[in-house]
Amino acid sequence: MSADAVFAPPVATLGQQVIDRLGIPKDEWEIAAQLEVLGLRDSDARTMYGAHDLFDLARDIWQRFRAGELAFYVEGEDPRPPVIRFVRFVRRYFAGISFALPMALQAASMLLWGYGLWGAIDLELTQGSGVALGFVASYVVAGGFIQALVRRGLFYIYQKEETLARWTALRGFAIALRAVLLLAIPAAAMNAVFHILPWSMMSIALIFYVGLAILWLSWALLYLVRKTYFYVVITALSLAVVIASAKLMHVPPLVANVIGIAFADAISFALAWFLLRRMVKKSGALEPVNPPRLAVLVYSTSRYFVYGLLFNAFLFADRVIAWTTSVGRDDFPPYPFWLSVRYELALDLALVVVIVMSGMLELTNERFSEELVPREKRKGVGVEAFIADQTREHRYRTFELLLAAGVAFGVALVVVGLLRSVPNVRLQEALNAPMTMRVFVAAAIGYMFFVFAVRNLLMLLTLSRVGDAMRSVAIALAVDVVTGFVCSRAIHYAAAVAGLVAGAIVMSLVAGRAVRRVLADLDYYYYAAF
Repeated sequence: MSADAVFAPPVATLGQQVIDRLGIPKDEWEIAAQLEVLGLRDSDARTMYGAHDLFDLARDIWQRFRAGELAFYVEGEDPRPPVIRFVRFVRRYFAGISFALPMALQAASMLLWGYGLWGAIDLELTQGSGVALGFVASYVVAGGFIQALVRRGLFYIYQKEETLARWTALRGFAIALRAVLLLAIPAAAMNAVFHILPWSMMSIALIFYVGLAILWLSWALLYLVRKTYFYVVITALSLAVVIASAKLMHVPPLVANVIGIAFADAISFALAWFLLRRMVKKSGALEPVNPPRLAVLVYSTSRYFVYGLLFNAFLFADRVIAWTTSVGRDDFPPYPFWLSVRYELALDLALVVVIVMSGMLELTNERFSEELVPREKRKGVGVEAFIADQTREHRYRTFELLLAAGVAFGVALVVVGLLRSVPNVRLQEALNAPMTMRVFVAAAIGYMFFVFAVRNLLMLLTLSRVGDAMRSVAIALAVDVVTGFVCSRAIHYAAAVAGLVAGAIVMSLVAGRAVRRVLADLDYYYYAAF
């Protein structure tokens, strides 16, 4: 007998130590992983316990556990404060639509006063096209950085590392801002060489691209500290600045928009910086301990960056396709990119479906996240019952979202009916165009599928299945682009909406299939994620 074997604890004692750490192991492989965590090697298993290797030792412990020789303790549920269900529903529902309320607020401001934060009724179509191009570019470019910034920041917050969360967030913001500014250089150079757009339009696009990208990145910081209600407050204050600049100071509408966005950028970043600093001060820490190197930061967030880039590209792919063709257009676009007010109005009205459903989306996603851990603790050795319970809840949440989809479509129709009574000649002309209503109905259906797809994507991201989420969006984007391009060039520019509908359906199906695969073995994916 070796000296190591003399001083080694018995297998039963070692097994109890492992079970005390794991609670209820899933299988012998989990026990083998824990043995490695304890620092044991294959040579230790042979010399100290007479096993062939660590897996043989783990198999021995697993058999002892199944035979009831090792005691285990199942951690109970964390105490939950009593809540009023209706109040919780209202709070979470409005938290879900807080992302869309700024858009609704801007639409109301456009109808009442003729000005929004980015855009105005009196803008020339050349100016409006420049603003639209800058808006789309800002969303797509900032999307990847936002996902990476938020995901890494939340990771550190969940680990109670608030100083690292703040350091990572501000470092990510700085990197994203530099990338946004650098990308403007080749865009301007390409336009100078190939004369794609007139400089009056290109300069507007670049200004709004930079200004809005800074706004989205600042709002990502606010999301990180869970203060999304400030989106509405900042939008309202910025709209007041725009209207005051235009009505009282009599500046041109475009200049008023630039002033409003600059104000929104400044107040958003200042507020985010203050809240991040307060979060760190509450934790009692001063400086981040061992912050990650840039290479590590980039590698750990790269997949989320790609996911965010693809997701935001999907949101605007059909618009870009529709606005880059002259097929079926009666306004004879003078440039390769030309805004269609009717197409944009139809999609904006269809977004009412997303606004109404997003509240239920937030509710179902929060419920899944909150119930997952307690139910995992309660499952004991009944893995099949745990999976069946989660699958049943998933079907119930799907039914809830289906009801919300019906209500959302009804609300969208009511909004269209109300807008028909607004005494605005340009609005009525756009609303009464047959193409507008056809695109509205198609987009509303597409957005219903899109919300279901987002629900599935959020579940995948919750369980750290970012690869499945990224793959779903990439396939959907390809379908969107191919379908929209072919239809818009062969039939009518407004047929680009077919790409949105087809892409949303594919995204919902592919992501839904990935979710069903995860739910079928949820116990494993839960363990792998956390």
